[in-house]
Amino acid sequence: MLFISHEAYAQSSVTIYGIIDDGLTWSSNQGGKSAFQMQGSISQGNRWGLKGAEDLGGGTTAIFRLESGFNVNTGAFSQGGREFGRLAYVGLSSNSYGTLTLGRQGEAVGDYIGSLSANGTLPGGILFPHPGDLDNNGIDFRLNNAVKYVTPTIAGLTGVAIYSLGGVAGNFAQNSAKSFALQYVNGNLHLVGAYTSIDHPATSVPEGVWTAANTVDGNYGLAAGGYKVFGLAAAYAFGAMKISADWTHTQFGDLDPALGAKIRGHVTFNIGEVVASYMVTPALQLGAAYSYTEGNVSATGQEPRYHEVDASADYFLSKATDVYASATYMRAGGGAVADLAPVLAASSSANQVALRIGIRKKF
Repeated sequence: MLFISHEAYAQSSVTIYGIIDDGLTWSSNQGGKSAFQMQGSISQGNRWGLKGAEDLGGGTTAIFRLESGFNVNTGAFSQGGREFGRLAYVGLSSNSYGTLTLGRQGEAVGDYIGSLSANGTLPGGILFPHPGDLDNNGIDFRLNNAVKYVTPTIAGLTGVAIYSLGGVAGNFAQNSAKSFALQYVNGNLHLVGAYTSIDHPATSVPEGVWTAANTVDGNYGLAAGGYKVFGLAAAYAFGAMKISADWTHTQFGDLDPALGAKIRGHVTFNIGEVVASYMVTPALQLGAAYSYTEGNVSATGQEPRYHEVDASADYFLSKATDVYASATYMRAGGGAVADLAPVLAASSSANQVALRIGIRKKF
């Protein structure tokens, strides 16, 4: 990290930081064929950013953050071409009253539940998503026009509330989003609960995965009129070992066909996951995870199912540089095909395997 302190403002600071991840991925089946791909943003999303703070006195600080995602192999912006698509906000932080920020920010399920999942704790990263990343476990989307409040931490308990303003005149709620989290940390114990609800998500958050039927039957004619996800997660560290578990319930409601009347139905997914990691030495971490997903399509009675097994090895060359290897296997049932989206295209069968070697550099 580069730290800059301005002489004219002795109580101000700005930090430049970033992550660069790149590597090679082999997949067994994408549309019926195996493939080798050079892919970045797998262990963590590639980014560079600026964050700053100014001490205003009395325990209050003015803060800002600008964070840009990029494709290391092409140099292009990520997050739909946005210059600061990962984060862009400004606000005030108080020791007594908490933190209030305004701008483009993450929602609570991805930020808090996702941090305890395989995607958030093992170097396989976004190759270890919940199927289709339908619960935003891998943080595929963020909220624009968001007001976020984080309470002070009291006895290990922290609350989070986020509201993303809609943009429709005369209808304050249309295209809006709300998200909440409650987190408890006490020593080696970490507990989280989170909830997010989005109205007309394909309009208000276009970069998300909103066509629920994509994962069910390949019918791209349906998109959700409403989206809700609720999750719980827990983690505990036993010396060199850390074990965590998470569960999410995701619902796509009021499905809208591309043409014609609204379908009064919903698609739901319940996902459970367990994750374990072990520091064999201070430089070597081994990890494994298993997740099970069960879906239900109310209009058709379909019940897609997914089993996923993940494994990883991560070797730290320094505090800022590591090399890693990961393996993922998904098996689908209930008429679904395996789909390690959003990183890979769907398999033509019920099975899909991904193997990867990569390097990650932080600065």
